[in-house]
Amino acid sequence: MNRARGGDVVDVGRATPPAAPALPVGGFAVVDVETTGFSPERDRVVELAVVVLAADGEVLSCFATLLDPGRDPGPTHVHGITADMLVGAPSFADVQPYLAHLLSGRVLVGHNVGRFDLAFLAAECTRAGAGTPPSPVELVDTLRVARQRLDLRGQASLADCCDRFGLVWEDHHSALGDALATASLLGAMRRAVGDGELDLPAALVRAAANRWPGARDAVPPVRLRPGTRTGARVLTG
Repeated sequence: MNRARGGDVVDVGRATPPAAPALPVGGFAVVDVETTGFSPERDRVVELAVVVLAADGEVLSCFATLLDPGRDPGPTHVHGITADMLVGAPSFADVQPYLAHLLSGRVLVGHNVGRFDLAFLAAECTRAGAGTPPSPVELVDTLRVARQRLDLRGQASLADCCDRFGLVWEDHHSALGDALATASLLGAMRRAVGDGELDLPAALVRAAANRWPGARDAVPPVRLRPGTRTGARVLTG
């Protein structure tokens, strides 16, 4: 059985993370957001994670942080984030330049990423005065792949898809836990379907020219939820 790995438990708190090593150009950015609700126009992102993959699927780095939404955190019973956990967390505007750096030149990957995660990221970028994402954004939506290529009907949730490939993970409905699971799911789908069938070689070429506005490589301070799991190759910022 394969495991979507998170690594060791680390202490949390608002801190300036270590300087990020230079990342190779290109590859994939696996994203997940936890939100206060379902409407990008009315709701806000309360947690964000990005797992950067090389073109061959190797995990290069991860970024994760809670975010101050300027309101209540929404459905705590779903994402486990309380108002107390958000005290001292950065705003989306604080992390947007580094987020843009991580997403620029990479294929965006997520489970229902086109209809959910990307919509929230675009709305938050607009609120932060950072402009709009490049158009079009190159995407691999693992939900769409599951329905169209693997014949997974119905909800085809992230858990359903991981079960299909024997993948297990901890920290369900945490942004980093779900992003790491989605990264493992992408690898399993590539092996099952093939890069050509997923149009990945062409998508990687097209994504290379995409630049998200305001990108800077300076790692911002972050706040992690209690019990966040990281590994030796995971950057907490």
